[in-house]
Amino acid sequence: MLAAALGYIEASVVVCLRQIIAPVRQEHFPQAVREPLPLLTPRQLSAAGQTFEFLLFVELAREVAPIVVLLAMAAGLRARRSDGAGFFMLGFGVWDIFYYVFLKVLLDWPASLATWDVLYLIPTAWVAPVWAPLAVSAMLVAAGLGILLRREAPRSPRAWYVAWLLVAAGAALVLASFFLRTAEAFAAVPRRFDWPWFLGGYLIAGVGIVWLLWPGRRPVGR
Repeated sequence: MLAAALGYIEASVVVCLRQIIAPVRQEHFPQAVREPLPLLTPRQLSAAGQTFEFLLFVELAREVAPIVVLLAMAAGLRARRSDGAGFFMLGFGVWDIFYYVFLKVLLDWPASLATWDVLYLIPTAWVAPVWAPLAVSAMLVAAGLGILLRREAPRSPRAWYVAWLLVAAGAALVLASFFLRTAEAFAAVPRRFDWPWFLGGYLIAGVGIVWLLWPGRRPVGR
């Protein structure tokens, strides 16, 4: 419920931001006033006035706030050490999925899963078709539920570290796919998404998660 509510808060803020920024987008991108791409440059925002520069700062701070809430929720709900990661993954995935659900309800956007979106602005803009963050969120929900429902013996410390290393490597490739088209997105909607990077990272992270959740074996006699 908390994660779904955060999704609505996030979507409602986007509704307001798009109304506020519409005049600036109308000046530079009249063909895409209601779309997040192409991106406005810092120089374009600065030329529009200090209000819009301050708005960018507020938006960057706002992007951090839901993460803090989800971390606090995960820390408060965990009963086992591993539960914290499970609750955070589950909360993050549900939050992001409901964010797009509420955007569709409130704005009838995105038009399709292939529509490009700005995912984050820290440290720079992350851009990708909507289906990509939704695929990541689906994996996070599944992984979070798997961690929380797991009752088998944990893997050995070595296997545990290898599994998380795979998850981290896969996440790095997925993030790279979100950054590769950022420069292009300041001038136009990217022509294509670097899905091989995304798919490779997604599969590697998936293998790591499966390895992490696969039941370990306790030594005989224990």
